[in-house]
Formats: sequence, C-alpha cells, structure tokens
Amino acid sequence: EYGFASLVRAPASRLSVLGAGDLIYGGGPAPDCALVVDCGHAFTHIVPYAHERAVTAAVRRVDVGGRLLTNYLKETVSFRYWDMMDETYIMNAVKEKCCFVSQDFARDLECARAKRQCPYALEYVLPDFTTSKQGFIRDPANGAPEGCQLLPLCNERFAVPEALFHPLDVGIEQLGIHEAVVQAVGACPEPMRAVLLANIVLTGGTAALPGLAERLQREVQALATGTVRVVAPDAPMRWAWRNGCRLAEQPGKWRVTRAQYEEMGGPRTIAHFDSFL
Repeated sequence: EYGFASLVRAPASRLSVLGAGDLIYGGGPAPDCALVVDCGHAFTHIVPYAHERAVTAAVRRVDVGGRLLTNYLKETVSFRYWDMMDETYIMNAVKEKCCFVSQDFARDLECARAKRQCPYALEYVLPDFTTSKQGFIRDPANGAPEGCQLLPLCNERFAVPEALFHPLDVGIEQLGIHEAVVQAVGACPEPMRAVLLANIVLTGGTAALPGLAERLQREVQALATGTVRVVAPDAPMRWAWRNGCRLAEQPGKWRVTRAQYEEMGGPRTIAHFDSFL
C-alpha cells in the first residue's frame, strides 16, 4: 500500500538496546544483558533484555510520561499564574526548556522558598504568535520586551518532573520509575541481575530532562546491591530511530522484503518478527 521495498517491525525498546554497546562500551556489540528505561510520551516502560530477547515476565510500565508532566505543569501554572489549560503546545515547550530533575528535592524545595535568593527562579517570555512564534527564557541582564507576557517559574521547574519518582503526587498509585526498575530486575533470573543493573539504558523524549540519568542511578543504587550504571544518549528522543536507520541498512532476519510479505501474508510476517523480539 505504501510502496516500501522492505519492512522491519520492532518496539522502540528493542531498537534502543541495539546501540547499547556504543553507550556502555564506547563501541562494539550490545551486551548480553541490558535494561531499557523508555520514558516516552504517555508511559515509561522498563524492559530487560537477555541475549537480544525481552524478558517479558519482568517488563514493567509506569503511567507517567511526557504528556502527564506537561498537563501537570499546565495545571500548576494555571492555578498560580496564567490560565494555560488550552496552551498545551506552549507549556510543552516550557517544560522542555525550563524543567529539570532535582538531585535533592527537599533541599531544592527549601532553597526555592527563599524567594529573594532562589537560584531557580526565572521568567519565560510567552509567544504572542504575531511577532514571535517561540517563547524563550528572559535574560535577567536585559529588560523584558515591550508588551510581552512573562510567566514566572521557580519550584515548578523541578517539582513537576518529580512525578516520575513519586506518581502518587499526581494521583497515580504506582511505583516510581526507580522502584519499577528494581522490581523488574528482581523478576529476572538471579545470574542476570547484576549485569542488568550495570547496563541500564535511558531513552525516550522525557529522558532529555537534565539530571534524570544521574537521579535514576542514585535512586536505584540506594535500593539495589551491586554497582548501578545508567547511560543515556545525547539525543534520547531520536536514539531508537537512529538505531532503526542503522538496522535498515543491514541485511538479515530483521528485514522482510515485499516479495516475502506477499508470499507469507500479514499474520506469518508478524509471527516472524515476534520470533526474535
């Protein structure tokens, strides 16, 4: 229907683990065991892999992703400052440009309460879609543009991403992502656990929040025995896509050509992909 010469069907986590060797070892094949934490738009999936196959019984999902964080920020800002409930696009940009993951939430919250000396306070210049299409963080050294609307932010910058570690704060009765990681590792055979903890790959658009990899590593280390290592690519949103592009250039079992698809049909093609995922 779409005119493709060949087809590859794989979840984002499977594509992410293909490039784990580049992140963990600086090059080479992926490790025998790795755990992918995919912080996506709607959910965060924790998927352990052993010898290129997912350990399905140990897969975990946390119902917190980028969409929830954006909505949470909208509600918080609308209650405190401007009504932004209908401005999802703008608030998503605010989240991406201003939010970060705190390494010590209690300390940073106490620091934010000292409003005169709060190092996290900033003002975001909202776009008016006449003279500007994109908002930006106002430089304190320069005056605000004439006629602009300013959105002040302080503890919202790190309080909103905290929902990744404490979903109950937003009414979701689930484990935080660090606890879900430990639970997923514990559901795997014991010989794999130490290797999985040392090979955690953090991907997905929400993984681009500054400080997330460091905080996740620290929180998991506090709950687990052995060495914990969390690695993240420079552009986590595109990591699975980049590995998919590399995979498309390689022949082998991954690819099903148009002729093979026409011979096998849809159900057999799906079964073919499922056999090695």
